Amino acid sequence: MGYVVKDYPEKSWSISKMKVIESCYREYYYTYYGSHNGWLYQSTEEQKISWRLKKLTNIWLMFGDKLHQIISSNLRENNKNIKSEDIKKYMKLNLNLGIKESILKFRSGAWDEYPKGEMLQEYYYGGKIEEQNIQEIKNRIERCSDNFVDCKTYIDLVSTESTLLEADEGKFDFLLIYGVKVYALIDTLYIDNEGNYIIVDWKTGKFSEYDKEQLQVYAIYVMDKYNVPLTKIRGRIEYLLLRERYDYQFTEEEIEQIKLRIRDDIRVIDNFLQEPEINKPKSKDVFRKCDNLKKCGKCKFKKLCLDLEGGVIL
Repeated sequence: MGYVVKDYPEKSWSISKMKVIESCYREYYYTYYGSHNGWLYQSTEEQKISWRLKKLTNIWLMFGDKLHQIISSNLRENNKNIKSEDIKKYMKLNLNLGIKESILKFRSGAWDEYPKGEMLQEYYYGGKIEEQNIQEIKNRIERCSDNFVDCKTYIDLVSTESTLLEADEGKFDFLLIYGVKVYALIDTLYIDNEGNYIIVDWKTGKFSEYDKEQLQVYAIYVMDKYNVPLTKIRGRIEYLLLRERYDYQFTEEEIEQIKLRIRDDIRVIDNFLQEPEINKPKSKDVFRKCDNLKKCGKCKFKKLCLDLEGGVIL
């Protein structure tokens, strides 16, 4: 069966979606509704612009994506001799390529013709990466690369009888909770030498209040997909920048709480819908704009919300 064009996107839940709602209703609209079908020739100009802007990235996200890519590819290839220097070389090369690609696309306007590859938001809007951020990226490359090869997860996978099950496969697996798709893209999942299923989330930045909740969602996914009891599942967050690790055992009460949180969040999502059954949103005007101009100035959708001098388009 070929691709079917749908008037509205499929309803789903994720922690990242709820973070966008908390940040700005209008950003939420453009990300999940206004950009839908923006890749189609017959779509409106606003849909096309929204879709292109949605696909922008920034230097911090690009850094995290590149590091996840090299970690996952090496784990999938069962590389037991990863050198931190090789990671550093990969990161520097690919980040520089991403920056050069973005500069060329800015000069040619290619991203506004059709968004292929990567485009850094910093350059799309005619700016650049500040020197202090460049230095911080260099610092993160050094620290994250060195800390990865010394972390417990990598040591477990290369030196013990462990079985790798998933390593950021790139497939958007999901399960249904309260009839709504809940996506689970696990960074790393393996069975350790004691038969426990270890869910690993790699973090390249600092702590977030959502980190443990994300693991709880993944635990539900692992129970569902691999048919294992909660008592055999462990969660782990490897903070590569901070050189810290947190291990978790989950309780039934915690799992029930995250399910209830998802139920309540679905109600929030439905409040923005004209027809919840088909995920049809209410009018764009219902999705109020953020009133924090500093935050707006960093938003990828500011082209649609701000004039170039930073004033809000009413």
